Amino acid sequence: MRDQLDLKRLPRVDASADFTANVLRRVRSDADGQRTPKLRLAAAAAAVVVVSALAGAWWARQSAPVEPLPITAESIKQLRSEYQELNREFESLRRLAEDTQPFVPVSINPQTEVLFDLRDIEPLPVSLASTGSRRIQ
Repeated sequence: MRDQLDLKRLPRVDASADFTANVLRRVRSDADGQRTPKLRLAAAAAAVVVVSALAGAWWARQSAPVEPLPITAESIKQLRSEYQELNREFESLRRLAEDTQPFVPVSINPQTEVLFDLRDIEPLPVSLASTGSRRIQ
């Protein structure tokens, strides 16, 4: 069984004459001091609401659809010139691709390198492609 605390054995001390007055004064001063944190909490909540509203308004403005620029003769002229420039660049790239020769270098050993021209390689017929074998004709 557990030992229980016997309150009768503890020493007794008499309270001072102004003990009750001191306790009441302390309770009243704590009650007055608690008004300030409530005001601070209310001010912080109001600040959160205001900042949230401002952030929401900013986000709505940022995500709003942008009005397209008006189409003018100047903008059409500029787009046509850009289109022609892109076409010239594309044609130069196409000519460059046609001019390059599709060679594949294969090294047999460090002193020997063989270049295979891929244009000379004949593709396998579809019927032989799956087996990988080639009939000699």
